[in-house]
Amino acid sequence: MSFSSEVREELTKDSPKSLHCRIAMLAGIVTLDGKRKEEDGKQFLSIRMEQDELVDAAKRLFIQIFGFREEDMVILPRSSGGARLRIEDEEKLNRVVQTLKLRVHRETEDPRNRTEDRYDVDEMVFSRLCCRSAYLKGAFLAAGSVSNPEVSYQLEIVSGRETVTKQLMKIIEGFGLSAKTTERRGQDVIYMKGAEVISELLGQIGAGSAMMELENVRILKGIRNNVNREVNCDTANIAKITKAAQNSLADIRLIEERQGLGSLPAELCEIAVLRRDNPELSLTELGELLTPPLGKSGVNHRLRKLREIAGRDPADPV
Repeated sequence: MSFSSEVREELTKDSPKSLHCRIAMLAGIVTLDGKRKEEDGKQFLSIRMEQDELVDAAKRLFIQIFGFREEDMVILPRSSGGARLRIEDEEKLNRVVQTLKLRVHRETEDPRNRTEDRYDVDEMVFSRLCCRSAYLKGAFLAAGSVSNPEVSYQLEIVSGRETVTKQLMKIIEGFGLSAKTTERRGQDVIYMKGAEVISELLGQIGAGSAMMELENVRILKGIRNNVNREVNCDTANIAKITKAAQNSLADIRLIEERQGLGSLPAELCEIAVLRRDNPELSLTELGELLTPPLGKSGVNHRLRKLREIAGRDPADPV
């Protein structure tokens, strides 16, 4: 199951407790996925829902809000999954439109080319803070998706048209969250990037378990990234130390071949012998073997003196 499916499954388990939030949630679903259609002179509401769990959630809301019976809602299964839910009775359709405070959004003004219209919703439906969360929840269920947090952090809602985009952006920004818009195949798309902002939105619409899962993934990825950085840093340091030791050993070999280490001042001879016999030690560890012990900078200074005596270019092969 995809992460988006997990989020939808969690969101559709229960309806909001209050009637006004149930109305706001259903308005979000209808606004994003619903159409007013006309066939043979008869008007009806059709809601296309991609997932079976959303069909059940919408049916439950119609029953809870309007007291509809199962037979009042026509369910037409779709071959690709999900179904179309239709309210065909004119009186019931009018109740839905009035209660959800819907208004027709004309896709075209030419009646000869118009067999369906979309719905916009009056902002009174989500005037309460809790209702704004419920409306956003319905909108996400109808047209939202979120990427697998193991791969990336991106959440999208295909808002479709400018009026809905502005309303959703106003709600999202009202929660102190950052979102952007783009256009894809002629449709407005609201998108959010970043684990923190997506986590906050999931919590705002009631997907607490999904929010915790995302947070856990984010923490684990952070730990892995820190470990990788430390490993890479340690590897780079080891490589640097090894290269420096190889250069020092090459200098010492040259001095030994040309004049012998005994020709060196006592402090340089001492460090030369220690480096030759302990090529794996760091400068700090070498300094601890000297009598008296010497710090890292002091050891480095003596090794530079050996390089000057050897006269070898550090870029030469060792």
